Amino acid sequence: MFAFFHECAHGLGSRLEGHRVSTGFDKIGDSGKRPSDHDFRLNSTVQGRWNLSDFLGPLVNWIFALIFMLIFLKQDTGNHSKLLFGAVAIINALIRLFPMLMFFASALQGRFALEDEATLGLSAIEGMKYPMLYPYFKSLASAQPKLLLTEPRIYFWPFVSLAISLACFLLTYRQLNKLSWQITASRFIHSIFILLPFLIWPPASIVVRILDNLIRLNW
Repeated sequence: MFAFFHECAHGLGSRLEGHRVSTGFDKIGDSGKRPSDHDFRLNSTVQGRWNLSDFLGPLVNWIFALIFMLIFLKQDTGNHSKLLFGAVAIINALIRLFPMLMFFASALQGRFALEDEATLGLSAIEGMKYPMLYPYFKSLASAQPKLLLTEPRIYFWPFVSLAISLACFLLTYRQLNKLSWQITASRFIHSIFILLPFLIWPPASIVVRILDNLIRLNW
């Protein structure tokens, strides 16, 4: 659900800026297209500047993660209802945490991963002409990753996103660990509970990709 909200924020931002796109649960593409279409992003553009389309997606997850984390940390109600708030905070933190970890891991390997936050700093790179068609930018990033990765300002928004999502995840996860011992004394159940976010993520990612191709909104 929160992945869908993330993509809807991209769609709304694009619409406000006058761009027609399609969104689902995972990817943004050309209006009327699905990820399974060979021309899904044929006419999509990389703006190369700070823009609402790229910014609103992560912003939605930062807000959800922060708000539900604060509610979770301050709430004095029953343990089971408190778990729900913690789970929402964890989910939204992971929605940005995993992509940012992948971005920095790729950068260390000399590859540029086109994540939402990274596109917000592209204007700092000299000699690039924007807007640029997505297929051309993808080829350029693959052929000349150093051109992008050597610009320090490209890392600003990815670092902000990583800091917010990691802080929300760790603070919530730490308290969830304590809360789980109040709910059960079983070490086995406790272990499953603590590992649940990581166990659920792979199958959830598969479901999200399937839904992304089935349910699309055209903005």
